[in-house]
Amino acid sequence: MVPEEATGATLASDALEKNAAADTQWYDDFIPARGYRLRLQSIKAVYREFQKLTDAEGTRILNDMPKNEGETDEELAARKNSIKENAFRVTVSIIGSDGESTYGEFESIFDSDSIPNQVKAIYFTNITAFRRNANGTDPLNQFTVTLSFEKPPLFDPQTPVSHATPNNSHVEIRAHDNGYFRAARNIVDSKLKADRMWHAPLHGKGIYDAGLWFVALPLSLYFATIYMDYFFPPDGTYSSFRIPFYVYVVGLGLVLYRILTGYFKWAFPVNVLEENRDSATKHRVLLGAIVVGIIVSTVNSLVERLPWF
Repeated sequence: MVPEEATGATLASDALEKNAAADTQWYDDFIPARGYRLRLQSIKAVYREFQKLTDAEGTRILNDMPKNEGETDEELAARKNSIKENAFRVTVSIIGSDGESTYGEFESIFDSDSIPNQVKAIYFTNITAFRRNANGTDPLNQFTVTLSFEKPPLFDPQTPVSHATPNNSHVEIRAHDNGYFRAARNIVDSKLKADRMWHAPLHGKGIYDAGLWFVALPLSLYFATIYMDYFFPPDGTYSSFRIPFYVYVVGLGLVLYRILTGYFKWAFPVNVLEENRDSATKHRVLLGAIVVGIIVSTVNSLVERLPWF
């Protein structure tokens, strides 16, 4: 048998030659994976499909591997099998909220009892195992899948309010072979993006601004006007307080909108892993009650005051 060091060197040599011949055309894609409800079993299914793709890639590459001098057919077959079992694996890291992590190279990891109770992120790729067995050389066709289940803070002063809710979930594909690229894209579209949540668009860029200009600001102006006339009528003793009261109520309404936005993003995070057993259900009910209350109050007020109702 050929020593393990020679195996790695042989694979590295082959990979370097192929890279040198294939640096003229690449297919690259960065696919955000935001707004999905996932389970460990559904992620396991995604992993399984990527492992099948990696197995096929290993078979394709190793079919062209020549014999070493003096090597028998049996030794070549054993060497190819060893390389395939070690270099063409999809490695997985499951990271917990408390810093605990689980690492593996087989789909059985998703059924392991060592998975953290609260999963913060899941990462898998075909690059790590290949590099380990190829002297640091990257595979020609590669992918990384990063899934984050972190919640944003209730109040985030660092992220501009008009930006999308921070979440690094994505799939990155870089391939020389168009067939591989299309197969990887199909796995993402058919397996990973199967269960999109209704509130996903509300985490996007510019949504806060749209809500501010078309919902929060009009409602603040409307109710500031209504209550200004109620508490400080134009011909009343305290009519001089009308403008300060109006400005204050509008500002208070916008502050309340900012607070409710942060509360919503926390209660309805970008991605949800069912096994995390999120305890925010009561907060979602409370948010729903607040929204319904605002809608009902607005409709009742409009019906009372506007002639066309």
